[in-house]
Amino acid sequence: MSFEDFDFDGLDSAAGFLPASQPQAQPYSHESEGAVIGAALANGPEWVDAANLQPSDFYDPLHQQLWAVILRLVQRGSHIDVFAVIDEMRGQDVDFQYVGYLEADSGFMRTKAISERAGVIRDHAKARALLAVGRDVAELVADADLTVEQRVSQAVTALEAVVEERTSSDVQPVNAFAADFIDRLMELSDGKRQAARPTHIPTLDRLLAGGLRDEQLVIVAARPSVGKSSFAQQLAISAAQDGIPAAFFGMEMTSRELTNRTVANLGRVPLSAIKTGKLSDADGHWDRVTEAVEQLRTLPMFLYDQPAMTLGEVTGKARKLVRQHKVKLLVVDYLQLMKGSSRKGEAQRRVELEEIMRGMKQLAKQLGITVVLLSQLNREVEKRTNPRPVMSDLKECGAIEEDADVILALWTHKKGAERESDVKGCAVLKNRDGQTGEVALHFEGQYQRWSESTESLAAPKKSDAPPQRYSRGMD
Repeated sequence: MSFEDFDFDGLDSAAGFLPASQPQAQPYSHESEGAVIGAALANGPEWVDAANLQPSDFYDPLHQQLWAVILRLVQRGSHIDVFAVIDEMRGQDVDFQYVGYLEADSGFMRTKAISERAGVIRDHAKARALLAVGRDVAELVADADLTVEQRVSQAVTALEAVVEERTSSDVQPVNAFAADFIDRLMELSDGKRQAARPTHIPTLDRLLAGGLRDEQLVIVAARPSVGKSSFAQQLAISAAQDGIPAAFFGMEMTSRELTNRTVANLGRVPLSAIKTGKLSDADGHWDRVTEAVEQLRTLPMFLYDQPAMTLGEVTGKARKLVRQHKVKLLVVDYLQLMKGSSRKGEAQRRVELEEIMRGMKQLAKQLGITVVLLSQLNREVEKRTNPRPVMSDLKECGAIEEDADVILALWTHKKGAERESDVKGCAVLKNRDGQTGEVALHFEGQYQRWSESTESLAAPKKSDAPPQRYSRGMD
């Protein structure tokens, strides 16, 4: 008899036969818990797998113990029945007369499929978790050390963790994935599927095996004033110009400043002229600003500025953007300005940053987006004659090396004269899906525009001719 065909009748009427070892104080079905355990003991490992439950899903402490023992027996490949369970539990503080009720003929339990009973157990476990979150939220409301925005964000994050549906599937042999692999490969070959979202910096896209991917956590690291915020904003603008919704969360710059930079980038209008309002008709500034603003209106790009955002705030805003606007690229500026949930003082800052890193990686995977997280480099890089950053220059947090899928580090290779462009170096220090290497970048600071440069990243040399560069054609 198969799992799905097996049905129990008389379960509800027999409920009185099943003694409750603990009063029902929360959402809980003693009958469903007993039915699932009884069915597992009567029918073996296949039914245990089909129930797909953990001991913590049960409410009755005895049932938690029994299910833990059943799982242990299944993992060992041992025979499963009431006597095997009793033998396994010898020496534990268990009332075996209650275990004995599962020894009775399981025929008295026929009314509902055990899969439905397992679903009831899961629903009750989730309801109990919601009650626990409710108590936590009540404590958050009274926490005067947090802002109202932080309380709301943490409450939403806690609730989402409970209600989030987690799909599970059986372990499959590798040949089960062969057909999907061929389909994906054919779609890539025929141009029907994009391998990644390009950054439009050719060498960087080559090193990244096509560009940025879903579920990736990308770190952009640099010392202050090198231009990491501007570079990351260029990535967001490029994605939005390709029709890919992107968002920029700024903790250092306001949305007004970000808008100024975006218009300067799109219109090739000096940022200083935008800031002061001293636009030149002779240079065509007003015309280019007008064109840039018209383009800005059509971009699927979202800006948000809030100092010292918490992981919960970032997560809550990101989920909403993905749900409402299908955002695929999120830039967060920057790691060291974020706050974790810990309030244990400066000594715990490293732990706090590790918590944020793992939370951001989890966010990328859960939402299926690219998260670009900016980070500071420590001062050691400034003490060396070679300005190229290395992995150990990442500031304060070893978890960056562990959790990031891609780490990009920027440095100033050659400073341009006034109103001339800088040459920046970009090192791919870590890359799970491609190569590591370096690429020279051309940074037009007055326009906040980045493109690839053909200039060598060897020791700077004086040259009368400006370096050649690749451009997206955003002129």
